[in-house]
Amino acid sequence: MVAINRGRAVLKSVYFGSLLFTALCLFLFIYPSFAAAHAYIIKSTPSENEILNEAPKKVSIQFDETIQPSFNSIEVFDSAGKRVDQKNGRVNASNPSIIESDLNEDLSNGTYSIKWRVVSSDGHPVEGVIPFQIGNGDTEDSSTIDNESKGYTPQFDLIIIRWLQYVSNALFVGILFFYLFVLNKQLTQEVSVKDILSKLLQFSFITLCISIILSLPLQATIESGSSWSKILNLQVLREFILNSTFGELWFIQIIGLFVLSITSFLLIKNKFKPILVWISFILGIGLLLSKAFTSHAASSSNVILTITLDFLHLLAASVWIGSLFVLVSLVPLSRKIGAKELFFDSIKKFSKWGIILVILLTLTGFIASLSYIPNLRALLFTDYGRVLSGKILLLVLMIAFAAVNLVKGKRHREKGLASSLWGELITGIIVLVLSVLLTNLPTAMSSPGPFKETRSITGSKLTFEATPNVIGKNTFAVSLRDQKGEPMKDIEQVTLTFTSLEMDMGNDTKTLIKVQDGKYESKGMNFNMAGRWNVHVHVLTKDLDTLDTDYKVLVGSQ
Repeated sequence: MVAINRGRAVLKSVYFGSLLFTALCLFLFIYPSFAAAHAYIIKSTPSENEILNEAPKKVSIQFDETIQPSFNSIEVFDSAGKRVDQKNGRVNASNPSIIESDLNEDLSNGTYSIKWRVVSSDGHPVEGVIPFQIGNGDTEDSSTIDNESKGYTPQFDLIIIRWLQYVSNALFVGILFFYLFVLNKQLTQEVSVKDILSKLLQFSFITLCISIILSLPLQATIESGSSWSKILNLQVLREFILNSTFGELWFIQIIGLFVLSITSFLLIKNKFKPILVWISFILGIGLLLSKAFTSHAASSSNVILTITLDFLHLLAASVWIGSLFVLVSLVPLSRKIGAKELFFDSIKKFSKWGIILVILLTLTGFIASLSYIPNLRALLFTDYGRVLSGKILLLVLMIAFAAVNLVKGKRHREKGLASSLWGELITGIIVLVLSVLLTNLPTAMSSPGPFKETRSITGSKLTFEATPNVIGKNTFAVSLRDQKGEPMKDIEQVTLTFTSLEMDMGNDTKTLIKVQDGKYESKGMNFNMAGRWNVHVHVLTKDLDTLDTDYKVLVGSQ
């Protein structure tokens, strides 16, 4: 018997070891290269690599979202590294998505660089360089200047602290949800059960306090670009609280924690008095809601919808994962005479709630992805898409574990129950790690990838391509096929007309050059801002017939 028990222990160790190893491999595989920005430029004056006949009086950059008033800068340097702006960089008073600075008078011909840094509305810093040129003389080639926008590179301090906040908040909310809606009423009266829940509640609250307190200096290091040693200063932190969006939100969270500490203490002291359970549950949900205000949802044009979706998604995940913590902790009840039936009854009840949670997670996740994923290609070729794909795979794995637990609950099978519950819980914890990464990655909308679309017009097929489909230089191509699928030969001219759908910038027309029968190409910088564009293709045949169609193109920033 001893040998058998040892064998089971070894098998269980191998099981958990294999699960953790698989999860780690998946995490490392999808762990992105983190070299992209959040807020991105939709327009700059001058534009990237623009050649001006006269020196401008000021420079300005417009972003796709509101810029925070702190920790931003805009400076202009000539080719010798001398600063030529008037050192009055500012956020535009009438449009907080624009930063600008006045320039010195009578700038000479040459190459100049706009060096900028901003903090986007979701609290992530972005910086970059925009080159431009005055005059057409013999000057330095501005296209050689590194003008890629660069964002904050998430470090392990961010991953650990934010992950602890997710897990502890999920555990706190999940415990109270399980007690209110899942746990068999007879078990709620058991002293041993209340003791277990009290210890879990204390642990989750202490961890939540630590993670939220540390989140302030963490965010200050992110937004300012300074180290922890420089940020851990009362005066610096005070200024950050008063002059940043995150600081204001953090102060509200601290007030919430203070009230929650009182209700949690009374809750445990009064042995889970229902009114105290409800108050603590609502306060815990409130802290989850505050987290949604620091996600990508906060920078959306439709804040109410996106924050609601993000909050519901986070709430469903928290209830699921937090409840699993409770189930794992109460597994010994499955071996206790008199409590076994009640425990399995709780599992069956939780499984019914699980269906609702899965539906909620799926719907909110899918709707939100429409705002963050421009196409299927982005799931494989962008950092955000790869992490999201990994999260989806792990959620499927969680559902598989949940199905196994449901079957065991219905059949009252104790054997292997602890292992499958642990499997579901560990997978959920890793899902929260990926949630942290998604919150701190730029969405895939900044990298939609090359555009290619084919239209049928009076029997002919017209294909338009834009590569790489980003701000700056692109290759535009039009392919023409007749009704038989053969390249069209009798073409007089092919022109493209570019119109921004984001703002009124007028129309820009380009004539393509024939490279072979039925194929016309040209390079150009007609996409001078990110966002939605309309590209009108006009084809004139030698018989003076025309083919006209429009393409809606989402242009990326990188």
